[in-house]
Order: sequence, then structure tokens, then C-alpha cells
Amino acid sequence: MNVTDSMFDKLAENYQTTKFAINTSKPQVIVRNDYNFYCFLGSQDYLYHYQAFNCFINPLLSILGLFINGLCLIILTKSGLRKTSNILLFALVLADSMNMFKNLDFGDKIRLFGPIKSKPGYCTYEYDTTMNQFLYVSQQFFIFVGVWGRTISASIPMIITIERIFAVFFPVTFTRIVNIKSITVSCGIAYIIWLPYAIVQTFYRQLDYIQLSSGNKVAFITSTEFLIKNFSILYTFAAYALEALTSWVPICFISVGCILIGIKVYVSISHRRKLTNVSKKHNWSPRTTRTLVTTCLIFAITHTITALISMFTTVDLRSPLLTFLIVEISHFVNILCCTSNFLVYFLCNDKLSKIFLDLIHARKNGIV
Repeated sequence: MNVTDSMFDKLAENYQTTKFAINTSKPQVIVRNDYNFYCFLGSQDYLYHYQAFNCFINPLLSILGLFINGLCLIILTKSGLRKTSNILLFALVLADSMNMFKNLDFGDKIRLFGPIKSKPGYCTYEYDTTMNQFLYVSQQFFIFVGVWGRTISASIPMIITIERIFAVFFPVTFTRIVNIKSITVSCGIAYIIWLPYAIVQTFYRQLDYIQLSSGNKVAFITSTEFLIKNFSILYTFAAYALEALTSWVPICFISVGCILIGIKVYVSISHRRKLTNVSKKHNWSPRTTRTLVTTCLIFAITHTITALISMFTTVDLRSPLLTFLIVEISHFVNILCCTSNFLVYFLCNDKLSKIFLDLIHARKNGIV
């Protein structure tokens, strides 16, 4: 569970009959019912920094990231998916791509750029019933894919760490334990096991309508009655158990694993050079180890930052927009992690980088 979920999903009552007395003489933020209902009214000058990240920087970076990850999938396919390392990287890139989908929720951007003069803009859908329903369904889709990808992308690096531990510490039995079938099944389990959580995260929201003092109705996404009645239990479980499983557990596991792998690799190489005075071929691939471990380290560093933000960021009623801005910066760091795969290939794996350069060269020759 991330910071955004914990802030926006605490709904205490139904808003069917709620009326608002709106003062548009100055910028204001309406925060109602346990941090659930947010309206940004008046001048939008004080929203620029928040909108810059939420509506422009993060979505555009996500689109670029999807394109880059598409290239990564092509490179890995060309390299061959009969290798356990390539299967792991393929599963991770796919999960990272899904992770970025939540930043592409165009319905949320439309909500943020709504009318601001006489209605509570920046928090509602103010169109006809069909369009409001379409925006609601589209938002649920982006949330579902994004949440599912975020949880999977926290699990795959743990599988990668385990695979490299077997490769480095148990090279003799490595091929018997780690093979195409075991890796494929492990990645499949990572995708399947988080599917129910993504479904629950998606379908505890519903489309509600708010009656304004002017007589107009606007649509607003609220929480379902089930979540409202069981909020304390569900929130406690999500905020502690699931938060740990998607942040601190993988961070600690991967960090310790990478340190142990690094020590073992250093000791092994030093020992071989002392015995033979030359660099011999290892039972495990240094190039593959370097690529996979670097990928895991980037995950550990970026997710430590986002986890700390999630831990220490709370809604400040005096400046809630500052809180939202911090959350969007956290999303920005997460996107950087999701788009780092291509850079890792170039820096750590000359074989994968050569495949990409060959593709570019072949395309240029084809055009000519």
C-alpha cells in the first residue's frame, strides 16, 4: 500500500446529500471526513508544482519508460528466452511497464483540470452520465494494472536475488535447481499471487454523485460500503502486512543478498587469481551476475527512498498540497526505477547492448 492509497481511501460517509457553500474569492482546499474528500478551488496558481508532476512530468516519463521497456523486451527476446536470466529480466520489465500504468490515468488528469469558478473542480467528473462512467471505468483499469505491476515488480527482484545466490554459492547444483521450468513457475506465481490484491484495490471504489447547492450533480469516486464498515481492519492489514511485503521485506532481503553475493564474487575471483595468476572462467557468468545484481541494487535504493517517504509523510491540513507534491515525487522515483533496465543493459551487459546496436544498424541499412 502506498502513500496515495492511505491518504485518499478513508471514506466515512456517503456524499449523496452533501452540499457545499463555495467561496471562490481566494484559493482554498476543502478537506472533509478523515482526509477523503479533496477539492481545490479558486486560483490554480498554487497547484502548478503539483500539476507539473501529476499531469506532465510523471505521465510523459511513463510513456517514455514504456517505449524503453518495449525495446528491452525486444532485446531480451532476440537474446533468447531459453536462459533463466533472460526470463527473469523479461518478467521484471513487463511488471515495471505495468507499474507505470497508474501514472497514465487520463481521467484523473481531467479531474484536476476541471472548472474552478462555481463548482468544486479538481475533484469531480462534471460531464454526462455516460462520460462519467467511462472515466470511472478507465480509472479502475489503470489502477488495476498499476497496482498489480507494482506488487509484482517488488517480488521479481527477490527471485532474481535467490537465483544469483544459488549460482554463486552452489554452482555445482545450480543447474539442477534453477532451470527454465523452475524460473517460469516462480515468475508465474509472483504474477498470480498478487492478482487478488490488485482486484481488491480496484473494486472497493464506486461512482457516486454529489448534489451541489446550485442544484447540479457531479460524479465522484468514493469507497464502497464494505470498505467503510471494515475500514479499520482492512487498513491495518494493508498498512502493515502488505506494506512490509511490498517494501521493507524485499528491500532488506535484496540488500543482504546483494552484499553476500558481492563478497562471494570478490573472494572467488581473488582466490582463483592467487592460485593460477590468471583469470579463469567461472561456473557462473560474471556478466549475468553483474546485470542481475545491479538491477536488484537499483530496486533496493529507489524503493528505500519511496518507503521512507511513505513512512514519514502524513497529510498536513495546513498545506495538503505539499503532501500531494511529495507523493508525486515518490512516484517519480518509482518511475526512474522502472525505466532503469535499458541503462543497466548498456552498462553491465555487452551482449545485450550489442543486440540493440545491431538492431539499430540493421534498421539503418534497411532504410538506406
